[in-house]
Amino acid sequence: MTSIDHGVRKSWDRIDAWLGDHLHRAPVRAAADGGRLGAFEADIGAALPTEVHDWWTLDRVSADYWIPGSFAPVGLEDALETREIWLLVAEQEGASSAANGEPEPRFLPSFLPIAMSPGGDGLIVDLRFGDSYGAVFLWDHETWVLGVPLWGSVASMLQDIAAALESGTPALLRHAASGGTEKACAARVDDAGDLVWEVADPGIPRTSPR
Repeated sequence: MTSIDHGVRKSWDRIDAWLGDHLHRAPVRAAADGGRLGAFEADIGAALPTEVHDWWTLDRVSADYWIPGSFAPVGLEDALETREIWLLVAEQEGASSAANGEPEPRFLPSFLPIAMSPGGDGLIVDLRFGDSYGAVFLWDHETWVLGVPLWGSVASMLQDIAAALESGTPALLRHAASGGTEKACAARVDDAGDLVWEVADPGIPRTSPR
């Protein structure tokens, strides 16, 4: 059994089932073309983590804002276009140092967006080899600071969201417990039928959102 059948696919199917039962059907993000994925891997000189590859090959992923923080998945072409824009901005800004002498953060070629917020922030996967390889970070387009990973991988992101939707318990608990800036949040369907994520007290259990 492949990883997409056992991990990423299984978690997405759980999320998709919940969204289908609770929300209006939204536009979808199509699966990425395999050749285009291969061309990107050739460009960065490394294969994508299996979970990231599986993420892009998922078909009919909801393009609504179902990821905590109001993020919507984007297609590969949009992701690569955003990546090029952010790399250009980093190049135009040039290297500089903060008051403490440390280099200021910049968007790197080894960062790949996977989802965007209405305000222009992104969720990115870190493709640098090291402790954060494959982790999902918030990329604030104004501060450029990575901070603590939101999730350790794409698979853990989907597992966390699926569990939060099904049980009504908060997502992002591990991130918050690790000193991350984003608060644990629980899902709710508002009066307009939209999914919203609200800051939650992890000590107070919630019932499953309607």
